[in-house]
Amino acid sequence: MGRSAGYTLTELVLILVLIGILAAFAAPRLNIEGFERQNFARELSLALRHAQRVAIASGCAVEIEIDADGFSVSWTAGGECGSGTLPHPSRGGGLTGSGQIESGIGVIRFDGQGRTTSGAAITVRDGPSIFVEAGSGYVRS
Repeated sequence: MGRSAGYTLTELVLILVLIGILAAFAAPRLNIEGFERQNFARELSLALRHAQRVAIASGCAVEIEIDADGFSVSWTAGGECGSGTLPHPSRGGGLTGSGQIESGIGVIRFDGQGRTTSGAAITVRDGPSIFVEAGSGYVRS
């Protein structure tokens, strides 16, 4: 009777060991920090655009506070607009984000027509910059 085609247990174990060794050397070389910075910058840019749209839709002022550790978006006027943290549009909870910001720290205020009185240039640490144009409130990254 002939031998059946296939791999022996020894060959399979040897291949798994080699894959494990390669993974041990390759894993530290993967840099996910760059992806995290890009994702945070995108999230901040989208939060700015959302804040502007909410201000236009509601006719109420909306502020986004940016500090070295991230951002939070809040209603600023009382009365029918209320006050407090603006809810996240999809996952619930407050519209906030955590990340390292190098410059552009401060408060950006969109009035009820989505305009800002001053522009801003926000730079994520080792990442892209986001610009808010004075007057129009246009957000670009």
